[in-house]
Amino acid sequence: MSTACQPGTSSDESGEPIASDISGAARSELVSCIGVPEWNASTIYNPGDRVVYKSNLYEALVAIWTADPVLGTASGWYKLIGSCGDGGTGGDTTAPSQVTGLRSTGVTSTQVSLAWNAATDNVGVTGYLVFRNGTQVGTTTGTTFTDSGLSPSAQYGYVIKARDAAGNVSVASSTVSVTTNPDGTGGNPDGSWHPSYLALGTVYEPFTGTDAFFSKVNPLFPAGKRLDYGYLYLNGGSQISEWHSRAVRLATKSKEQGMTPIFVVYGIGGNTDSHSAVWNNLQSASFLSQYFQALADVGRTASEIMGTGRIGYIIEPDTLGYIQQQYASQYGNDPSKIPAATHAVYDSGVLQRDRDPLFPNTLTGLVQSINYTLRKYTSRAFLGWQLNLWAAPGAPSTGIVHATEVYGFEAGKLRIQENARANASFAQKAGVQYGGAEFISIDKYGLDGAIATGANPNDPASSLWFWNADLWNNYLLFVRTLKETLGLPVVLWQIPTGHINGTTRRSPTAYNASGTFPDLPNTVQRYEDSASPYLFGDTLTLSGNRLAYFSKNVWNDPKVSVNGNTVTWGSHLSEAANAGVVAILMGAGVGISTRGIPQPGSYPEDQPTDNYYWITRIQEYYANPVQLP
Repeated sequence: MSTACQPGTSSDESGEPIASDISGAARSELVSCIGVPEWNASTIYNPGDRVVYKSNLYEALVAIWTADPVLGTASGWYKLIGSCGDGGTGGDTTAPSQVTGLRSTGVTSTQVSLAWNAATDNVGVTGYLVFRNGTQVGTTTGTTFTDSGLSPSAQYGYVIKARDAAGNVSVASSTVSVTTNPDGTGGNPDGSWHPSYLALGTVYEPFTGTDAFFSKVNPLFPAGKRLDYGYLYLNGGSQISEWHSRAVRLATKSKEQGMTPIFVVYGIGGNTDSHSAVWNNLQSASFLSQYFQALADVGRTASEIMGTGRIGYIIEPDTLGYIQQQYASQYGNDPSKIPAATHAVYDSGVLQRDRDPLFPNTLTGLVQSINYTLRKYTSRAFLGWQLNLWAAPGAPSTGIVHATEVYGFEAGKLRIQENARANASFAQKAGVQYGGAEFISIDKYGLDGAIATGANPNDPASSLWFWNADLWNNYLLFVRTLKETLGLPVVLWQIPTGHINGTTRRSPTAYNASGTFPDLPNTVQRYEDSASPYLFGDTLTLSGNRLAYFSKNVWNDPKVSVNGNTVTWGSHLSEAANAGVVAILMGAGVGISTRGIPQPGSYPEDQPTDNYYWITRIQEYYANPVQLP
C-alpha cells in the first residue's frame, strides 16, 4: 500500500493541494457501475482507476494494492463515488469527447500552468484527469491546472482526459510538451532532494555492527548533524530475491539514523561484472520481468516506510558503460537502435500498455522505462544513472584520468574532456534524463588505490588507482565536463575510504587512545587510498617514492604544498562543489576494500577497518560544511 505520486505537490485551479479533495464520506447518490471490474486484492490500482466493492463504486487516489476499498477510503487511498444503482445493467456508457486546445499558460522553474477547452458529454462532464509523462498527477473540475514541484530546465509531456459521473473516461488529449525555466544557479535541477551544502553519505548495510557503531560515533557529530545518505546495493542474479528485505532494512535503519536511503540498482549485470551478462539480460524478457517486478516492490516497500521522506536511486552501474564499450559501435553508437526486451515491463504487469507510455524495445526505451517505473512506484524518488570512466574510446591503457601523463598536460586535459563528452552524449541518447532525472553519477573504483589492479603502495606512481593531487584534479575535470554536457549535477559514488599512511591528523581519544591514527597495513580491508586526504585535506610525512609522487603538482594547485618531507593537501571539497558535485557517497565497493563503517564480514563487527580516520574527517566536515554555489 503505497503512494506513487511524482515528487512535489500538485494543485488545482483553486491553489489547494489535490490531497484536500480526498474524502471517505459516504455518497448518497446512485451511480452506474456498468463495465467497472470488481476489486481484486492482487491487482495494483493506479490513481483514477475505478472498482466495485460490496455494491459500491470506488476510485483509487494513489497507486494501491492489498487494502480493500473500505479500509482504503478511511485511509485516504480510495474515494467512495456512490452506490451502484443499476444492479449491473443499464446506465450511461458514453465517454466524454476528447479534450482539445491543451496549452501551457505559464511556466516557472518549478511549475507549469495548463488550460484546455471543455469537453462535452451526453450527461455531463464531472472532472478532468491530468497526466504528466504518462502518470496521473491530479484531478480538477475546471479547465485549468497548475503542476508544481518540478525540476528546472526539464521537459514534461502533459495530456488531459475528461470523465463523467458514470466513470466513463475520454481518450487522451494531444500531448503538449513544456520545458521549465532554468533556476538561478544556471539551470541545475531543483535542489529539494539534497541540502544546500555538499552532502556526504556512506555505504550502509544495516546489521548489529552498524547499530553499535552509530551508537558510539553519533555523540561526536556536531549538534544536529548526521550523515546525509546511506546507500545499499541491489545486486542482480539470485540476489534479486533479497531486494525486498534489503529495502526494508535500509529504509527502516536510514530513517532511524536521520539519513536518506539510496538504493544502488545493480541488477542487469546479474552480479557477474560481465559485459556479456549485461547484454544477455537486456535481451531476456524473463529476466527483465523479474527485474521490473522487484523494482516496483522496492519502490512500494521503501515508500511505505519512509512516508514523506525522500528515496534515492543510483541506476545500473556499468550497464551503459559495458554497452558503450563493447556493443555500441555495431549500432552506430545510437542507443535507440540497440535492441532490448523493454516489452517485459508490460508483460510483467508493472506497466500497462493502455495507461502508461509505450516505450520501444531499444536500450533507450529500456532506460526510460526504468526511470518511469521508479517514479511510478516510489512516492518521492530522486534518481540518476551511473556512468563509467572507462566506457568511451580514446583513453590510454592506464585509463582516461592518466591522460595528462601519457599525452602531456594540455593535450591530456583535452582528451579527458573529449572522453567525458563522449560518455555524456551516449548517456543522453540513451535517455538518462527522461522524466526529469535529478543527477548523473560517476564512481572512482570499487577498490582502494593500494589494492586495485597494478597497485604498489611503496611505488604509487606505478599504481593505476592510487592517485596524487594531479590525477584527482583530472578526475574533477572529467566530472565538470559531464555536468556541463548533460546539465545535471553530479553525485560521486563508491569513493574509497582508505587514507594515506603518514597522516599527522590527531585522532579523538574516544577512537584511538593514543590520539593518533595507526598506519594501514595494506592487508585485506585495511588498504590505503588518497580520496579522503584529497577531499578533506591532510598533512603527510613521507619519504622516497611516496614523497616524490604525492608532491607532484603539474596543475599548480594552490592547495598542494611541500616542505621537506612534509606534503600538505588542502581540502578540495569546494573544488568538487564548483565542478558540479552535490553529494559524495563513500564506501567499499568490493568485500576486501577498506571500510569506513562496519559491514558484515569484518571483525570486530562493530568497528571500521580504517581506525576511525574516515568518520573523524566526516565529523570535522559537518562543523562547517561547504555551501553549494
